Amino acid sequence: MANCGKVCKKGTGVNGITAGQIKKIKTLQRAIGVDDGVYEFLVKEYSYDRVTSCTGMSYHEAGRLIDHLETIALKMNIKWEKKHSKCDKYKCLDGRDTYMATPKQLRMIEAMWKARSYAATPADKEKMLRHFLGRFGVSDILFLTKGDVRKVKKALDNMPILTAVSAARRRKQYALRVQT
Repeated sequence: MANCGKVCKKGTGVNGITAGQIKKIKTLQRAIGVDDGVYEFLVKEYSYDRVTSCTGMSYHEAGRLIDHLETIALKMNIKWEKKHSKCDKYKCLDGRDTYMATPKQLRMIEAMWKARSYAATPADKEKMLRHFLGRFGVSDILFLTKGDVRKVKKALDNMPILTAVSAARRRKQYALRVQT
């Protein structure tokens, strides 16, 4: 196997494995029924014989191991993902760099947007949020920094909260604009 070409560090942090990746590896290991010996072999193989536990893997090595385990699970027709509650959204982003937005901030921005967006479907709301964030030089909510959160929050605070009636009126106006 070839190296990913990126500088990877051991442990959590910028290039280390995340808590979400560890959880996913362990979940897949249990779902597939991989015993400890095979697990250690896979971790050694995907970490280039550096470690025998996934906690010492780099972010990229863990990603490749997860891809491999997911492929096995799909071939075995095993469903391993559990449904997350709303409070778990963005939980896998805990432990990111300190300058990046926290999961709590991302949930707040998303909730503020949902109250102000006039899009009919959740997919349209997400698409419009990405378009709105583009004004701040960000392509997706996951890439917001703490400085960006302040700017986005200020902009959202200046937007009116839409009621169901006003949202329907806006959707109708938007549809008329698109047709012409």
